[in-house]
Amino acid sequence: MSRLEFLQAFRDRENEPQIVKAKWYIVAATALTAACAGDQVPALYHLATEGLTIEERKIVQRRIKEAILKGGMLYGVPRLADALGPLGKVIPPDEMDHYGPRSERPRTKEEEEKRAARGKRYFETLWTPAVAQAESERVAASHPDNYLLSLKLHYEYWISEDAILGPIETQMCNAALLICNRSPVQAIWHTRGVVRHGGSMEQARFAQDLGLAVAEQFEVKTGDITIVDQIDF
Repeated sequence: MSRLEFLQAFRDRENEPQIVKAKWYIVAATALTAACAGDQVPALYHLATEGLTIEERKIVQRRIKEAILKGGMLYGVPRLADALGPLGKVIPPDEMDHYGPRSERPRTKEEEEKRAARGKRYFETLWTPAVAQAESERVAASHPDNYLLSLKLHYEYWISEDAILGPIETQMCNAALLICNRSPVQAIWHTRGVVRHGGSMEQARFAQDLGLAVAEQFEVKTGDITIVDQIDF
């Protein structure tokens, strides 16, 4: 029996007929990575791409890679490598997708300004403008390099990039992976962020439930998770 058989229930629950728009597998990819189960990502990829055309498989692959990459700032490069490494080994050369929006865009002043504005909007939406401003000032004043890494680079270059995954999808991934990363306080922020970025309560609940299911399957301690219905949105 596959260790990922439980994900079929989430696939059915989402009931998205177009796999290239479905979110269950990208949320699962980040949760598995955070749960130190990155070796299961190849099986997840095969599960999600069974019966698809090569063009569709490339899009699914691109979305999984982007989800895991974005999560890297939250669960760290070693776990990221433990997921992307095995995934890369099972994809045939003619199926490998090489698109990378951050690498392919020109490094112009205009592009940098767009990226900075996008990151600022994302952070303010997640926290609300007043709280985001206060938090930015606090971190910059107490530890400038932490501001550069955790706020500026994290949000401008990685989290807010929307060429592959939009804000709702990204926040669903963040909410689930933080559960499996035993970060219950941060999980609240990003579960709330699903809704603040335009998602539904059901999408927030879906991400939380999937994260908890991965944690249970792989025996991960989550800490005291606040359920969606008890979060102040």
